[in-house]
Amino acid sequence: MAEQATINLKHFNQMEKHLLDQVMEVSKSMIESFKFRLIYGTKATPEQSQKTLKALQEFRAKNWDNTVSRKEAYKKYVNLYN
Repeated sequence: MAEQATINLKHFNQMEKHLLDQVMEVSKSMIESFKFRLIYGTKATPEQSQKTLKALQEFRAKNWDNTVSRKEAYKKYVNLYN
């Protein structure tokens, strides 16, 4: 027999708000990423791009913390610039 879940309007509205907040956060991040790539792509030479890529890979290898969750590692990584 199938079970049926019931949810009240307040709980549904909270879930909806949380979901929409997450969607907005991801959307904003994607737009910022596209914006950066567009600006960077028009300003950087191929040599600068290769040098930047190499430096970024070295930086990540040196500073990435594998002992914490991926989410916490990203926070720690981003906080290096704040």
